[in-house]
Amino acid sequence: MRKVTLAIFLCLLSLSCFAASFNSNDGGFSISLPPKWKSIKTSDGEVLSLKKGESKIIISGLSDCGNLECLKKFVYSSVKQIKNKKLKIVKNTYSGEEIRKGEFTTLDPYLYFSYMEAGKNYTEGYFIADSKGYKILFSGISYADADLYISFIAPKPKEIQDLPLITDEEPFVVETIAAPEVQKPTLQPLSKVLAAKEEVQPKKESQKIVISKGFSITVTIIFIYLSVAIFCFVYHFMFSSLVYRMPANPKSFYPIMGTRLYGSPDLFLKLYDSQGHNFIVTSQRWSSFLKQFGFYGAVLFTLIHFLMASLKGPDFNSLWFNTALSVCYLFVIFGLVFMSAGYVLDVLFPADVYVYTDKGKILFKIVRKSGSFLKYSYSVLSNTSAVEYRIETNKIFFMRKWVIFDSNGEIAIIREISFWKALARKLFGHLGGTFRADYSVEGRNESKGRITSFRKASANFRIDINKPQAFEHTVMLAAAAIIFTKNRDKFYPWFD
Repeated sequence: MRKVTLAIFLCLLSLSCFAASFNSNDGGFSISLPPKWKSIKTSDGEVLSLKKGESKIIISGLSDCGNLECLKKFVYSSVKQIKNKKLKIVKNTYSGEEIRKGEFTTLDPYLYFSYMEAGKNYTEGYFIADSKGYKILFSGISYADADLYISFIAPKPKEIQDLPLITDEEPFVVETIAAPEVQKPTLQPLSKVLAAKEEVQPKKESQKIVISKGFSITVTIIFIYLSVAIFCFVYHFMFSSLVYRMPANPKSFYPIMGTRLYGSPDLFLKLYDSQGHNFIVTSQRWSSFLKQFGFYGAVLFTLIHFLMASLKGPDFNSLWFNTALSVCYLFVIFGLVFMSAGYVLDVLFPADVYVYTDKGKILFKIVRKSGSFLKYSYSVLSNTSAVEYRIETNKIFFMRKWVIFDSNGEIAIIREISFWKALARKLFGHLGGTFRADYSVEGRNESKGRITSFRKASANFRIDINKPQAFEHTVMLAAAAIIFTKNRDKFYPWFD
């Protein structure tokens, strides 16, 4: 009994929500609205006029308009007029459309749009009912209520044509179908039956992996490069190389020997002269790590994508394969982001270079200054922060060059010797030490010298000067600290 009472209550409640129903003068449609809406006198061309307080709904007929294309013409014309008045059309919140479209239960279409004029809301619509076109105008009604009210229009139901009935005058025709004669199966040998089945069944095409020509060439080049690099590495590891040795005074600090220490995220060099003094050079290299990791990571995943895309076969169009290609794209983007971060870090926070004595005291602190647009300038500071030397080098170069100055002017010029090694390093890296750079030194008092790199996978070098008295040996310590930390030879191809 409670369920019946609840159902009756809900029905009465729903009827009370639409307490008023209004019919058009021509009987083409009706509209149901909430209470307090009243019908008012219609003017010429109007078929229904309603009012509730300051809000109005006016519906008028359209002559010779009974299809959707006709409605569109009216809507586009009205929208154009509204825009010419410099009024703003209110777009749909979700779709962003200016003109909204819908259908009644009779499948008749309606189109409408909303705008504001003089602080008042307007919604103008066009619809078809009983094969006739109508225009409806809402004024002083919120856009949400206008959306709801236009859907409450109920066009006159369409007449359903009667379908022809089947009468006794056209009886069903009963056909008799003769059953085919049953034929006795003919027995055949088993070998013939199996052979016939093999002929009928289509042969499966051999699913082979087709490798493109570009894939083969790329893999061959990579294999040759790795083979040569491994051979050079093993050769220089097993056999020591001949190092250029310049005659020097045994009482001088030359030759100065240097080697790189591995196993730390920072860069370490160990230097020692012929008089038994040891020095340690250290510098952070996070910006360099980010640049190298990002750039060559992007190159690596670009190469992997190229190699995978070069494969053709039945398994290379599957979901996992396409996902792998997309992941390669993603890692390429990450690599470029890391590389950019490294450049930004290097520009904003350049790493300093420290030279320590064997007693742990700072001999030099080398700070990179802004310099000019095309040059870097390094200031070599003593432990009292006084500028001892200034070293300049180009930002972009093919063969390296450094110029050293003190308070009295130019001290020395250091140049890379071999053009072909400089070119080869940019294409192949130092290739196990084969293409490591050697440098010539031209200093004061016509002094000459050389910085010779050992042909090894690790960084080892020797500094010789023929006139040690021409300038302090600490000049070459500072120069070596910059050369082998900031512009060191790398095992991979790179461009300074």
